[in-house]
Amino acid sequence: MWLERFVIVITSLHRDFLPSSWDMYYPTWVDWALYVGSLGLFFTLLFFFIRLLPMISIFEMRTLAPQSAPVPAPAGQVAPAAGD
Repeated sequence: MWLERFVIVITSLHRDFLPSSWDMYYPTWVDWALYVGSLGLFFTLLFFFIRLLPMISIFEMRTLAPQSAPVPAPAGQVAPAAGD
């Protein structure tokens, strides 16, 4: 979607309404700075996301997590209450 908007803007800057002013568009240092800055911001946020929220396999979590089934109390003893 970003690329589509970029193409629309560059195409509209490429041809003016007056045929006498038609010329090739060459980006300035400001255009390049915005482009590099937007890439830098994207990758910075991507790396922060990867660092703070790493991908964890559900299969690995199931094998590492203890079973959630209740353990029966030995014969002759009363099982502790749920809140204890």
